[in-house]
Amino acid sequence: MTGLNRRAVLLGGVALTIAGLPALAAEVPAPQAGKGLIVFYRGGGQGAAVRYTIEGPDGLVGEMKQGAVLFSHMPPGDHLYRVPDANNTEGVISIAAGETKFIDCYLDAATNTGKLQFREVSADRAMKTISKY
Repeated sequence: MTGLNRRAVLLGGVALTIAGLPALAAEVPAPQAGKGLIVFYRGGGQGAAVRYTIEGPDGLVGEMKQGAVLFSHMPPGDHLYRVPDANNTEGVISIAAGETKFIDCYLDAATNTGKLQFREVSADRAMKTISKY
């Protein structure tokens, strides 16, 4: 393969990958039967290179990094979520069957350590950010 052909193939592959990402990230599933859905997401901004893990009642939810969207299907009730490697950030999220809650995960710039914070936001606001990734 010549240098020009190799570059064309690589650029085409990169373009297809980038074009496909927003559609995949913007798809939020419906809650499972009898459960609620908690959607954790993190947009861009300060501390883009910083990553944290989120733990829920059932164990690890996933790694929170820039552009991440994590789903947690839970039975109705109050559920404790925590980020042990971020100064023990934690919060209780109440969910009802059939309900979807969107949780914006952002770094608090007011602290020296960049503590990860949780904030519930509207579906419209969340999807504006989620659709970018």
